[in-house]
Amino acid sequence: MDVSNAVDLLFGGVVPERLDEMKAQWGKDADRIRLLAARGFLFQQLYGTIQVSETALRQIWLMGYAAWRAVRAYNTALTVAMLLDMPVDPADWHSMRSQTIEDDAFDALIEKVHELTSAISVDDVAFPEDVPFPREGLKIDDPEMKCAFDLVCMAGAYVFAHEVRHCIFERCGDNPEEMINEEVKCDRWALDLMLGKADEYARANGYDPATVRAKRILGIVIAKLTILTITPRDRWDTSDDHPPVRERLQAVLDAATDPVPDWFWITVASMLTACARRFGVIDQPIPFPASFRDLAYGLCDRLKAV
Repeated sequence: MDVSNAVDLLFGGVVPERLDEMKAQWGKDADRIRLLAARGFLFQQLYGTIQVSETALRQIWLMGYAAWRAVRAYNTALTVAMLLDMPVDPADWHSMRSQTIEDDAFDALIEKVHELTSAISVDDVAFPEDVPFPREGLKIDDPEMKCAFDLVCMAGAYVFAHEVRHCIFERCGDNPEEMINEEVKCDRWALDLMLGKADEYARANGYDPATVRAKRILGIVIAKLTILTITPRDRWDTSDDHPPVRERLQAVLDAATDPVPDWFWITVASMLTACARRFGVIDQPIPFPASFRDLAYGLCDRLKAV
């Protein structure tokens, strides 16, 4: 199914200031993006067309709501730990009933993402009741769920932008010799597309530039956490054609230059704390560092293969 127009609308909502520029480089013909009934996570450029599976879109969707669950689970716990100079110890916190409930809600969504990886069809995986179902004309009244929806859209736009750069490389015939170098360049291009003119867009429309940038970066973080989640841990470091997952995530964190809103780094740290606990990369309490930013970077650095 051709979904090019739908993705154009996505870009128009997420990065309206870059839409004309994208069309000039990428074109606006039909069949630029095709939704395929393929099994597992499929998001690739082939013969000038971006191919995506419904499974991949569903996984990004669920990961966005899982990330929001992570914020609910760890925002308060991390704040208390910082104020009391306590170590970051998700295993110990998990023993408290209130924390267990939040952790279990996060884990349940991560498990759905994993189930989709091996499912023949998205219909074979029961959709969680506590997450809005993705459908045309969806309206969300709950402010938290609406915020998660916005971040999911930004995550999706970033992933599509990455593949658009692959298309442009192929069209121009100037692909880097090494595939891993092409992946790095596509990451950088997509990041620039999302952030390069964000300040200009914000000021022209009466928004706070720092807030606009921060929200877009959070969406990109969710895109990277989706890749982290669907990639077996023994492949987090080693790949013939992709950089280590922590390096790709760190490049996104590096883009969060000051000023950032007060809530930004604790939000990122909450997402990473939940993932670190779930994936078993914290084997002992971590002394609380100087800031939430330092904690986020420290957790990112722990995302290594066994």
